[in-house]
Amino acid sequence: MTQVLLENLNPVLINQLETLARLHGRSLQEEIKHILQQAAQSQLRSYHTGGDMAKAREAVARSQARYAGRTFSDSAELIREDRER
Repeated sequence: MTQVLLENLNPVLINQLETLARLHGRSLQEEIKHILQQAAQSQLRSYHTGGDMAKAREAVARSQARYAGRTFSDSAELIREDRER
């Protein structure tokens, strides 16, 4: 199994995670694994459609709603400037 090393974490965050772990009856490592699993599953549910067109349309509608009313600049000029360097 892969190991991950997290460095330079804010001590306040560590205390919060330790508190959550105690509340859930888990070790700190188990709590962090649980949080990561929940976050990954949540993201996959949000973005993965599994080939289902209805889900794909819903995902597109969510994206359109998220960016509705926003304007984005044309990046072509920035790309040209970067290429000329």
